[in-house]
Amino acid sequence: MTATRIDQNVLDQAFAWVVALRGEKVSEKNLEDFSVWITEDKSHQSAWDQALELWETMGAVTHLPVDALLPEDSLQSTEHTETRTDTQPAPGGGLMEKLQSLWKPMALAFSLVAVGFFAVVNFQPQGEIYTAGTGQYLAVTLADGSVVELNTNSEISVSLTEKFREIELRKGEVFFTVASDKDRPFIVDVAGATVRAVGTAFNIYRVTDQSAIVSVSEGIVRVEEAGGSSVASAQSQLLTVDEALEIDSVRGLSESSIPTAQTTAWRQGQLLFENTSIGDAVEMLNRYLHKKVVVADDVSKSIKISGTFSSRQKKETLAAVAQALGLELTPRDNKWLLSQPKP
Repeated sequence: MTATRIDQNVLDQAFAWVVALRGEKVSEKNLEDFSVWITEDKSHQSAWDQALELWETMGAVTHLPVDALLPEDSLQSTEHTETRTDTQPAPGGGLMEKLQSLWKPMALAFSLVAVGFFAVVNFQPQGEIYTAGTGQYLAVTLADGSVVELNTNSEISVSLTEKFREIELRKGEVFFTVASDKDRPFIVDVAGATVRAVGTAFNIYRVTDQSAIVSVSEGIVRVEEAGGSSVASAQSQLLTVDEALEIDSVRGLSESSIPTAQTTAWRQGQLLFENTSIGDAVEMLNRYLHKKVVVADDVSKSIKISGTFSSRQKKETLAAVAQALGLELTPRDNKWLLSQPKP
């Protein structure tokens, strides 16, 4: 199977179609909608293939003519190739007829493995990818009951097995609310270190490929370096509520002075600035913007800002930040320019 190559949302849609098409009351509209879905994107076809492959692995539909369930233009076999003419029905039309003719054996086979199906879906396949784009927020409940919240421009890979729950934070920032399971440690790999937790809540921001900041909101986590920094042996440190730690693959582990409330404000769609330099404030803002902010050379780098701003109402926030700093905000090519007001 190729679960790691298919977006989880698309795969979920494919499984949902398997469930929807297994009932005895399937309308013409259901078949039309399915025809549109499977032909509108190549990834949908791949996800459908994987769903069918799963059933075959379980021994549920090995007797079915699977090729007949696929759009005609995607058939690999030449044994059943039909001649295409200018009067051929619109894409998906042939699929609807085939689904209708095959529906009864499909319904019977899928009904026999309904319980097995839900067991497989709830026990999440390894290597599922979740992504939040720039300016987006995503909350996902994993198969073990843990909840992961992805901040802007973030991506994780999830692997749940019988012995471990392992997450790779590939980029961005994620808040983890971990379901207690003493038999399966919850491990996050990030920036050359691991963060272990059981029944706790914590935030990790991967600042760069080599560095990250871990802050704990509930319970206890252990941060362990994989192999040690370039200047010291491998370190390990426990963190409790309201404690934060910076991970750096070169310098090792060190305490972070950033308050937990500030690091997790993004979950409420907020940006908290507490005597924050203009450089750091702009860096935080730019994480949420496609059109980035640049600071003009005539602006003093010593300017600081304090206040609470929205990370979701971007234009309003940009205007409010400029006003709070006493600066002028103007569009410049594909960027926003913060500069001293013109006399």
